[in-house]
Amino acid sequence: MYKKEGFKGQRTIVLPHLVQVELCIYPLTKLLFVTDIGFYPNALYHYRDRPSGSEQNILIYCVDGEGWVEINNNNRKVQKNQFFIIPANVPHKYGADSSAPWSIQWLHFSGIISSSFVQEKFQVFNIEPDRTPEIDRRLRLFEEIYSNLAMGFSIENLQYSSTCLWYLLGTFNFMSQFKRLTPVHQNDIIEKSIMYMHQHIDKRIYLPELAAYCGLSVAHYSLTFKKRTSRAPIQYFNKLKIQSACQMLDHTHMHIKEISFQLDFEDQFYFSRVFKKEMGIGPLEYRKKKKG
Repeated sequence: MYKKEGFKGQRTIVLPHLVQVELCIYPLTKLLFVTDIGFYPNALYHYRDRPSGSEQNILIYCVDGEGWVEINNNNRKVQKNQFFIIPANVPHKYGADSSAPWSIQWLHFSGIISSSFVQEKFQVFNIEPDRTPEIDRRLRLFEEIYSNLAMGFSIENLQYSSTCLWYLLGTFNFMSQFKRLTPVHQNDIIEKSIMYMHQHIDKRIYLPELAAYCGLSVAHYSLTFKKRTSRAPIQYFNKLKIQSACQMLDHTHMHIKEISFQLDFEDQFYFSRVFKKEMGIGPLEYRKKKKG
């Protein structure tokens, strides 16, 4: 038995076609916008089958219970604290588990850059269950979008909802960055080593030292770090040094030589060369620029 709608406590908003056409025109919304949003609690018999897919991308976030999703004849179970994003125009099916039906926050989204928030390879992703503050923030973002659209489709409400959507999708696509508002977990070796870099920003550290700190071989550590950050570890460390130098230039009256010494560069001339390579301008020119 399947049921397309009618779940006790459900909430749904579908933007009219003409409103969606307007969203494709406004500069602030045409890049990314919501077309449908809702919450289905304890959605027993919930089921969708779209042989031709949906015109929009679909995000489904399981906040409780269980369900399933099928794409390209590949059926996957979906549990609490998991989510998936279905690309536009891809045939799919999904539904609630019959014994422990899911509760889901869901939305459809479109826009010029919307595909940038869709993974190349379809997956069901985990959200670590012990990260309650993050989960709460995601639910609040869903609520922000829903509540504003519920107040009507004024351009202000539409623009604000679109702005919230950027953040919401970012929390799903960049989970390691999103979690940084919470303490670093010691089993995350990359976060652990970056914190080590910050703690030794005034020193010179070398690759074997970082690898040993994380309990890995140099080769394994380097490969893992670069895969996660797109930077080699020492390259990343040097960028952190320049970032620290920028803060000193902005917020202190320290001379270039002092900053160079503080960050343990060989000399101020080498520091200036590294700074210019990273920032595009020298440290003195950077200091003179008006900011804020």
